Amino acid sequence: MIWLAGGLLAVVILQTTIAPWVQLGQVRPDLFLLLLYLGSFRMNPMQACLMGCLLGLYEDALSGAPLGLNAFTLSLLGHVLVRVREEVDQNRLLPHLVLLFLTGLSAGLMTWGVLAFFGMGRDFGESLLWIILPGAVYTAAIGGLLVFGTRLGRIVQVTL
Repeated sequence: MIWLAGGLLAVVILQTTIAPWVQLGQVRPDLFLLLLYLGSFRMNPMQACLMGCLLGLYEDALSGAPLGLNAFTLSLLGHVLVRVREEVDQNRLLPHLVLLFLTGLSAGLMTWGVLAFFGMGRDFGESLLWIILPGAVYTAAIGGLLVFGTRLGRIVQVTL
């Protein structure tokens, strides 16, 4: 689990220093979600759920979101990612990109749903069009570049 501590430190530093520079409008890549995605390849569902909760608490603390909002979302997604990953061809790029997009989309929709439940969310159409969908696409694109455009992609022998 030493990789988790190193990954968390790297994500916190990147999310606070680099992510604002690569922000497009109100959208920035969700590096915590990418770390959870990568971690789900090494864990069982319970470990991924706990990792998602920890990552979500860190993300809540850094973003100023209500404490527990991202913890709930990422813990649920951590569990689901491990279950879905068992069915995905891990040597193909396209299934990973689709799964990254769907994970980002699910995270955005769950976050919007929780905020709307407590009366703090924006209009659904506006949020979906300007924040959730672009955020999911951006996170999938950055995840694809980071994972499959680097040495890590060659280690797992990913092909189109």
